[in-house]
Amino acid sequence: MPMMTGAQYKESLKDGRLTYIDGDQVTDPPNHPLLKTAVNVAARVYDSFYSADPGAFNPTYIIPKSLEEFRDRQAKLSKGVTDMSLGTTGVSLLALTSAAATLGTLNPAYRDRIYAYVDYCREKDLRCAEVITDSKGHRKKRPNKQSDPDFYVHVVDRNSDGVFITGAKMHISAASIEHELVIMPTKAMYPGEEDYAIACAVPVNAHGVSIIDMTYAPRNEDVRHYPISGKVNCPEGFVIFDNVFVPNERIFLDGETAHAATLAHSLGLWERAAGLGDAGEAADREVGMAALLAEANGVADDPRIKDQLANLVVYATMCRAAGEAAMVNATQTADGNMMPSPLFVSALKYFKSEFRAKLLDIQHDIAGDQLVNAPTVGDFENPDLHAGLAASFAAPGFTPEDRLRLFHYVRDTTADAYGGWAFVTGQLAGGGQHAQRIVTMRQYDMEHAKEIAARAVGIGKYAKKGEENLRPITPV
Repeated sequence: MPMMTGAQYKESLKDGRLTYIDGDQVTDPPNHPLLKTAVNVAARVYDSFYSADPGAFNPTYIIPKSLEEFRDRQAKLSKGVTDMSLGTTGVSLLALTSAAATLGTLNPAYRDRIYAYVDYCREKDLRCAEVITDSKGHRKKRPNKQSDPDFYVHVVDRNSDGVFITGAKMHISAASIEHELVIMPTKAMYPGEEDYAIACAVPVNAHGVSIIDMTYAPRNEDVRHYPISGKVNCPEGFVIFDNVFVPNERIFLDGETAHAATLAHSLGLWERAAGLGDAGEAADREVGMAALLAEANGVADDPRIKDQLANLVVYATMCRAAGEAAMVNATQTADGNMMPSPLFVSALKYFKSEFRAKLLDIQHDIAGDQLVNAPTVGDFENPDLHAGLAASFAAPGFTPEDRLRLFHYVRDTTADAYGGWAFVTGQLAGGGQHAQRIVTMRQYDMEHAKEIAARAVGIGKYAKKGEENLRPITPV
């Protein structure tokens, strides 16, 4: 089957799926005011990759076997970075294939089904949502101890052809504008929770699936005041499964509680690793934004501002270093699929999240109140207001328009609806800070560190009569 065009993608969304926004059912996703921008972005990306050549496929379906293949994949996908649905597709399928070998030891059919499913999505050029976080209910209680069992997705019935699932998953990015829902357990499951240890895939328009959307898409008709979120946005779905049938060939784990966390860890790793390719460049952009704000406000030579920029430069440099380290220290699964280093990926995620609030504080401090009070584009273009506003926003080296654009960009991306979404999801996607600490501790070679220390001190098996093992602390 040839790749889809943007127009074909838009038509593919008119498949009877049940999507709701603000209490109303969406009957035409491509043209709904709060969805059409996201759909148009995805359609443009479909067109940008389209090829009529037999066997052509989107690079998001490449399962890299080496660092070189990963970097080549990232380079090819660079023109699709604005399309959230493309990113979630890659993460979902990479998570499945990274876990395939391990799940195959439980049941060879699981491994075969995973690769067959990847082939199916590639051949039909489908987009897949990562469906992992359950609604959870009382978070200190286990799934089978909840007041309502549907707080977690679980198997409620089965027959020889497959299973039926019920439950809810939350904040599923782009679910209502994609084709497939890749469902995984949200965490490790214990004996007695077999019904919750289910991983599978269902079409978005499957009978019994409903999606309730929230979005940071601007609700203002003049989206010029929203330079990023007005052009690039994505719905977040609360997905409800009501007795949804899943055929056997789409089931990748069914009741093996000891391996429920395998997929969760795999998805978390690739979710956190999704930004590795441009971690350094993204951090550099944040530094550049702060530097431009300082110049536009005439404070670039202020010693305090220079000190703040120095902090950001260190941050950006460490982001680039950790991103590179995660890839250089990648490993391979038994199937030969590349996996970035969980140690460096989780440490980088933790570092970025810890620094994020400080980064925003620095940008906002340099920008000042005009960050949120700057007039809209409509105000600036009003002939009765233009001269006065132009005079007020003039600055050496910057036109009034440039200065306003700078304020609008930083407000939209850090201090408005999109900025709030980006901050929260940046902190929690792929697991929160506690999860990053756990993974980093598990992956860190503590025994090696203790051995180095014991050798330096000259204790344990390194104890000798002389002092030849002693190592001084090297000043940094």
